[in-house]
Amino acid sequence: MALNSSDKGTEPEGEQADTSVLESQDAAPADTSAQARGDGSAGADDPHNVPAQPGGSTATATTATGASATSMGAGAAAVVSAGLGLSSLSGTSLGEMMRTRQEIVGTIEQQTGGGGGDQIQTLYGAPWNAVAMVNGVFALLAILVGGVVLAALAKRTGGARWVNAVALGGVALGVLGLLVAGGMYLDLFAGPPVLPQMPSMPGAPG
Repeated sequence: MALNSSDKGTEPEGEQADTSVLESQDAAPADTSAQARGDGSAGADDPHNVPAQPGGSTATATTATGASATSMGAGAAAVVSAGLGLSSLSGTSLGEMMRTRQEIVGTIEQQTGGGGGDQIQTLYGAPWNAVAMVNGVFALLAILVGGVVLAALAKRTGGARWVNAVALGGVALGVLGLLVAGGMYLDLFAGPPVLPQMPSMPGAPG
């Protein structure tokens, strides 16, 4: 009888192993969830794990786009300044058109008797002065545009060097063009033509 009672109270080793396996499987999800909570809390407490700001990348892209547009505008203005300065030295189609118009006006005045006695000034001086004035206007525009670009870039850091160089070249060309235009208008490089004196007729009263 004692042998039977011991047999009933003692479970086989196989059944005990199965029970321990089931208990470990039931406890595994809880450990996994606890580990997940632990990982999450550790990530939140980590000072290096900073969550990304939603608008950070957008603001950076907007700033970069604005800086690029500003640089393009400054470069375009510098090229315009250099072109205006070069035109003030070499001449423009507008200057030639004004010169031709002034020549036609002088010719009409001479033919109708409204030009007075100074034919040189009417047919030559006025057209020459018109070209000088047009070139001087282009030179002033070159100086103004180039000066504005240089002043704007002086307040910024990291600007393109070629923009400064082109703007400075435009200002230099504008100054030279202004000097040349002033010399043309004041007849510093060449005086106006002079009509030769008519030879006196023989027998005419002196």
